[in-house]
Order: sequence, then C-alpha cells, then structure tokens
Amino acid sequence: MRKRLFPRKKTREKFLLIYELEGCQKVVNFLTEYYGIRRMRIVLDGRRVGNGDEACYDNCVAYFTNKGLTKRNVLHELYHHIVELYGLEMPLRKEEKQANQYARKVLRIAF
Repeated sequence: MRKRLFPRKKTREKFLLIYELEGCQKVVNFLTEYYGIRRMRIVLDGRRVGNGDEACYDNCVAYFTNKGLTKRNVLHELYHHIVELYGLEMPLRKEEKQANQYARKVLRIAF
C-alpha cells in the first residue's frame, strides 16, 4: 500500500530530528521505510555528479558533492528514488519541478 506523498507533520518533524542527530543516511533509511521501498544509498563523490550540479541520482544511489549534501538536496534526490521505484513515468522537466516542490513541502514545518 502506498503512503501519502507528503508525510504528515509528525513525520516531517521526525525527519529533521533524525537528520540533525544521526545524519542523512539514517533519515533516508527512515523515509524509505515510511514509503515501503528499497533503501537509497548516499555517496559523497563530486566526480560522479559532474555538470556543475550539487547532486545526482542513478540506480538507487544518490551522489553528492561536499557542498551539495543538504537537507533540500537529499529530499530532492529521494523524490527521484521514489519515482523510479514506483515506476512513475513523467518528463524530466516535470520530475525536476515536482522534486523541488517535494523538498520544499517536506521541509516546511509550521510550529
């Protein structure tokens, strides 16, 4: 069964807490478990990123430059992982736009 695309407030708060206390790989593991999908590996390797980007996703692995390893970028690449594993087909431009929206919405927490 698929989960809601945008996690509830408590889940988003837990994301931030885990990210700050345990690191980005732990938080990605938490969210992939939430969605019931295979884990996404995080690798710091700026040479694999290329094109002046800060991060890229390829086959269940997200590659980041040191500067690009941010919460927003982690969520952006996680969205690409979700799209791939759910088998969603969409134009790249639309997927990029939705990945940005996903990252913004998950990070937006109203206290």
